[in-house]
Formats: sequence, structure tokens, C-alpha cells
Amino acid sequence: MTTADGSNLHTPEYGTIYRCELDGSKLEVYHSGLRNPQELAFDQFGNLFTGDNNSDGGDPARWVNAVEGGDSGWRIGWQFLNSAPWTTRRGPWLDEKMCFPDGRAAHRIPPIANIGNGPSGLTYYPGTGFGDRYNDMFLMCDFKGSPSRSGIHAIRNKPFGAHFMVEKQEQVIWNVLLTDVEFGFDGNMYVSDWVNGWGMTGKGRLYRLASNQKDAAADEVKKLFAQGFGKLKDARLAKLLSHVDMRVRMSAQFELAKRNNVKVLTEVAASSKNHLARLHGIWGVGQISRRDASANAPLLPLLKDADAEVRAQTVKVLGDAGYNAAHATVVTLLRDKSARVRAQAAIALSKLDRGAGDALIRLIAENNGNDPVVHHATVLALTRHSSAGDLVKLNARKPAAIRTAAVVALRRQRSGDVATFLNDGNALVQLEAARAVADEHIDSAMPQLARLAKRSDLAKPVMRRALNANYRLANAEVLAAVAADSNQVELARAEALNLLAAWENPSGRDRITGLWRPIAKRDNSAAIAALDGKIDSILRASEGIVRSEAIATANKLKLKSAGPALLAILKDEKAGSARAAALRALGEIDSPELADAVAYGNSAKDTNIRSAATRLAAKVKPAGATGALEATLAKGSVSEQQSALVALGELKNDAADKVLAAWLDKLLADNVPAALKLELLEAAAKRSDEAVKSRLAKFNESRPDPRQNFFALEPYAETLEGGNAARGKKVFFENVALSCARCHVIGGQGGEVGPALDGIGAKVDRNYLLESIVNPNATIAKGYDFFLITLKNGQGYAGIIKSETDKEVVINSPEDGIVTVKTADIKERIKGPSGMPPGLQMVASKSELRDLIEFLAQQKKPATKE
Repeated sequence: MTTADGSNLHTPEYGTIYRCELDGSKLEVYHSGLRNPQELAFDQFGNLFTGDNNSDGGDPARWVNAVEGGDSGWRIGWQFLNSAPWTTRRGPWLDEKMCFPDGRAAHRIPPIANIGNGPSGLTYYPGTGFGDRYNDMFLMCDFKGSPSRSGIHAIRNKPFGAHFMVEKQEQVIWNVLLTDVEFGFDGNMYVSDWVNGWGMTGKGRLYRLASNQKDAAADEVKKLFAQGFGKLKDARLAKLLSHVDMRVRMSAQFELAKRNNVKVLTEVAASSKNHLARLHGIWGVGQISRRDASANAPLLPLLKDADAEVRAQTVKVLGDAGYNAAHATVVTLLRDKSARVRAQAAIALSKLDRGAGDALIRLIAENNGNDPVVHHATVLALTRHSSAGDLVKLNARKPAAIRTAAVVALRRQRSGDVATFLNDGNALVQLEAARAVADEHIDSAMPQLARLAKRSDLAKPVMRRALNANYRLANAEVLAAVAADSNQVELARAEALNLLAAWENPSGRDRITGLWRPIAKRDNSAAIAALDGKIDSILRASEGIVRSEAIATANKLKLKSAGPALLAILKDEKAGSARAAALRALGEIDSPELADAVAYGNSAKDTNIRSAATRLAAKVKPAGATGALEATLAKGSVSEQQSALVALGELKNDAADKVLAAWLDKLLADNVPAALKLELLEAAAKRSDEAVKSRLAKFNESRPDPRQNFFALEPYAETLEGGNAARGKKVFFENVALSCARCHVIGGQGGEVGPALDGIGAKVDRNYLLESIVNPNATIAKGYDFFLITLKNGQGYAGIIKSETDKEVVINSPEDGIVTVKTADIKERIKGPSGMPPGLQMVASKSELRDLIEFLAQQKKPATKE
């Protein structure tokens, strides 16, 4: 969007809070780096807060103080990153703890706390209706798709320097799937209930909640808003600036500002005995000053007021107005005893025509990075009033916080001069410089970042960015050198190999940020040339993840020079799972050693190796492959039989069709082991032989068509057995379409919306697991089910069943509280839908479903209690 004044507002990669005048003019970015906040709310001091939703990747939701000009750190690209040695779910967002209060990232303001799982509606208690029960508290809905774990959090903040900490948090309304909460002018609380599930339900409920104690002030509020403020006299409005209800104070302020009554507002700001009234007086003058700059002058004395909050709000208002006459006093406030005042003074300076020179640097040094809001404020002022050359001159200043601030300011300016700090002796300064170059895609500084990869002493977040820079700049030789360097940490070597393997068709998404930053397609020649002379020694001298990535890279680049080393790994009985991987790689690169490798693999004790050898039989001796595969089907292990069926599906001869047709006859007679059904069906689907096609069609006709019977389990019966748990774990945590980890947790990782799945394999069978995916409403975990219960007398209740015996049912109802009804009195019981969405089987392959079921079935142990 381009505004009327020519400003270009373009923030597609992160959630942004905008600010404008009431008429829509002067639209500007106020705060950025959010993911999905549903509502914003101010406290009575004008501080803005929001609950920012997580990304369903194991990261927590965040309780955020949205500071002017601030960045909360989120970037949309992290939601789409694929895993790699140094890349896990959500990349740096989780790995570098940017979503946690204790994560260190100087360019972003950390969240106050991690609260909830699905922050939704948010409001701040205005001061009336419920007495002092919710004084200074926010009420935030936590929407988790199911009423069993949803409700409202009450949150009270406590100042912590210029930032905040949570002083109190409690659940005030629970077991209701609420989307919003507001306080009415009638003294009541109103909440909206989604009822159940994630999808559109076509119904909903509104509740009105009243306090059981009389609040006399609430009646006055109701009367005031019924009659309006437009006809009230100035004196009356001035008194209302002290009212206990924030909405009344605000309305009186707006009316006085509308009347341009600087005199009354200034008098209240200067001399009222009510602390909050003084603030409203300042804000009211600030409203007028945006139309009439002369209104600012009466506020100048308040910059020296004894009340710190008065000083803070005054400097904020004068900064918003760009009132340069206040410059000298604003500079003195950089040394104020209140951190909040210091922060607001620095933000104000960023809007004035002049900076503060040494005074600002002194504040940065004194703060020393301890208060993130003060740090942020000083960066804003540095960014506005310093050239890139000025900032570079700070590269030798101490403490390191000065250099860090300079780096973040250069980042905001998107200046390539930030590369000056890449060799800083302080690890945190160096990290922030690397983040600036890589995360903001400052292309002019990429070569300097890339050169860091030659060092072996870099912190993980720096090295991963340096390697990515070399990948983007097509420096294959550097990556190969890192891969071959035993002095580098294993993850660095593995990452370098992984990047070389992906050389030919670079993803359009950047490996660090996940943002769409495409680089030109290139052939593999550079990667092959760089690695060809090194791959043998890398394979022979490495273990663990380096060896597995080296095997995968040799496979992908078709490095025939890797053949002898791969054969050696295959024959090394201490090489574990790498042996089968090496055999598969030998087949992919068409190595001269393949025949020897397959012969060895056929007689190996390890069933995974024999399975891989079976899969490659057709490549070595295609003429006699069918007979060998048929023999394997008769007496091989399950994995060997699966490989044999896959190989038969790919053989180009009539003999394979005859074998598959015979096996389909077995399938029609229900004589095929469950673990082999999927491979058989997929192999048959690849054939054009009429005998095979007719038998396959007959089998498919024997069970429901999933397009017509959406919840039928029979079309997915072949996914019950034979999966790979390791691949299933990857599906659980990384498959975006399924998003299992969005709602469920295993081993402490994942979301808290649905039940934890630790130990699920010991509680239920595989049919239950499949049904939970295909038809989640069939069986809902205890404590997560929602019922509508109708009694014989016509009365009804809706809620979660807390307990049940033969004689009675105890219901937790959002409308009626805890209700006990006799079982004999129940006429009808209707179960509500599951919070888990149906149809997940349609967004994953059957192989993925089978692997997922295998992974879940193997979860036998309950969660470890800390």
C-alpha cells in the first residue's frame, strides 16, 4: 500500500500493527514481527498488548507488549522450512529461542511470557462491573478447538524496567470454547462461544455474565453512555477524567479534545490529584496538538514533573508531535531514574529533527542490553539520526552493547556496512551481524558472511548462516572444504554436504529464513567438481550424521568416485544403518561395485541390507530377477518381501505380471499378510497387464469407494501394518498438511490442544489409530468430548462429562456450572464433534499414513514426569 503522503507500507512476511488517525489518515507501521494476533488491548497507561498465536510447530503462543517501532521477531517463512541437519521445525524461531522470553536476539523485543495455545479475543477490565476483582487485568480467550481445554485467562502485568513481567495469571472461565470477551457499558461481561471444533459450526452462543456483588459505579457508567458526552459541560468532563472506569475517562478526554479545550486538559494534567486523570489530560492535549502545534507548549513543564509516568507520557506525546522545542529536555531524560522514561525519551528522539550524540551512546552503555525495551528505543534513535558511516565508527566501542545497537541500527537501514561487525570479537555482536545479513537478505554483505565459513570456531547460528551464504553465492568449493574438515563440528560438515546435495535445483525458499528468495537454477558440475576428490576420505573417516549426509550427497550427485568407500561401509559390520543406505546409494549411482554389493547384501544377516539388495536385484541381473524376487516373497523377511513387491512393480517383463497377478488372487482370498498389502497394491497399479488390472479392479470394487463413503476405514486397511516408525516420526512432526504436532504432544514436543500421545500405543490398537485419522468423531478421548444431554422433563444441558456412574452423570456446563443428573432421567445424549478435523487421510499418501500409524503404535511409554 502506498499512503497519501507517499509512504510504502509493505509487510507481507510478518503480522503488523498499524496506526492511523480516526479519519484513516497518517497510516503507519506501529509494531511488526507478529504471527497471528486476534485482538489488541490497551491498559490504563496506554501500553498495548496482544496474545500472538503460535505457528503449530511446537512453539508456544506469546503474551506480547507491542512497543512502538518494535519487532516481535516472527517471519512467515519459518513456517515452511524443510528439515536439514541444522534446520528443525520453524528454524531459528525455535532453535534460537526467539519465541521465548529468555531467547537472545537483539533485533526483537522478547515476549513477556508464553501463555495459552490459541489466543483469541482480548480485553482489559475497564474498572467497573465486577468491583476490584479484575483490577489491572487483561482477559484473554484461549481457543483450542475443543471446550475441554479452552477458556479465559486473566493476566496482570507488573512493570519490569521499561518492559513487563506477569505478576498474576489464572483461569477465570474454563471448559468453554470462547472466541471473544468484552465488558459491556451495562456492567456485565459478554463472551462468545464457538461451541466445538475448528470448522464453521453454523451456530454459536453469546453469554452475559454478571457479578454477584453490586457495583454502584457501573450504574453511573451505563447512564453516562446512554446519554452521551456531547452535552456535558467542560467542568463535568474534567471531573470525569478521574472516573474509576477507563472508558468514561477516555470518552471525556476525547470530547474535551474535540472541543480543542487545551486549557482544561492542561490544568488537569498539571494539577489534578488523580494520577490517571493527569495522563488523560496529557493525551487529550496530544490529540489537539496533532491539529495545532501550539498546544504542545503547555506540556513542556511536565517533562520535569515529579511523577515518572507523567514524564513518560509527556515525552511520548511531544515525540509523537515531533515537537523540536522539547529537544534539550528530552535529551536530559535519557538519564532519568525511570527506565520507562528513558525508553520513551529515546523513542521521542527518533521522531525529532536532531539526535543526542554521546548522551544516547551513554544510555546504551549503561543499559548494557539488560532492558530490551530501552535497547530497542535507543536503536530507533540511532537508526534515525546516524548514517551508516557513523554507525561503523562504533565498531571499537565498549561495552559490546554499543556495537550490538549499531548492528541492529544498520540492519534497520539495510546497510551492507553491517558486514564490518562480522569479525567482532564478541560472539553476540557477531551473531547479530550474521542475523542482519542473512535474515534481512542484505545481498551486498553476503560475500563477507560467506567468508566466515573458513573458520571452525563459529557459534552454530553464525556458521549455519555462513554456509547458507556460500550456497546462495554458489561457492561449492568452500562447502566441500567444510565438509572435509575434521576440525569443523559435525553439524557444520553435515549441513555443508546437505547443501551440496541440493545444488542443482535450489529451493526458492531461503534455507535460513524460509522466505521466498529464489536463486538461479544451476547444474551439478560445480558441486561434483568440488566434492569428487574429497568424498572418498569423507565417507571413510566419518561417522553418524556426517556419514549419512555424505552417503545421501554421493547418491544425489551420482558420485561414482564414492563407490569403493560405499562398498567398504556396506561391509563394515560396525556401520549400523549406514550399511543399507550405502547399498542403496551404490544402486543410484550405478557403481561398478554394485554387483559385488548386491551379492554381499543378499547373504547379510541384517534384514535391512537384504531388503535393499532385493530392491536392486533387477539392476544387477534383470533376466533372472523375477525368479529371485519370487523366492524372496516365499521366504524373506517382511522388509525383504516389501522390497520384492516394489521391484516387481518396476520390472519390465511379463514374468513380473504373472507373479503380481498370483499375489492379487491371494489378496482377493485374504491370504496376503497385512504388512505387504500396500506394496502389492502400489506395484499392481503401475502395471498395464490386463490380468493384473482386472484383479486390482475387482479388489477395489470389494470395498467402499472413499469418494462416496468418506469415513470408511476399509480403503485404508493396507496402512495398518508394515510402516517405518522413523519416517512416521517425521510425518508427525513435520508434515504441514497433517499438522499432528499442532494439537498433540509426544516427548514434550508439540501442541497442547488435544491429548498427549505418549504411551498411546499401549492404550489402543492400530484400528483405533486409523479411525482417529479417518473419522475422528467416532471415538473422542475421555475429557475431550462434548455432549448435549436432554432430560425426560425437557430440560437440557451442554458440556463436558466430568464423571459418570450407572446412576448419575456429572456435567461441567458453561451455562449452568457443575450439574449432576440421574441416568434414569436422561432422554437423549448427543456427542458433539471432535476438535480434530476430519479428512486428514485425504491430504497424505497411504505410505505416510502407514508410517504415522507405525510411529504412534510404538509409543508404549507414558510421558516422563519432571
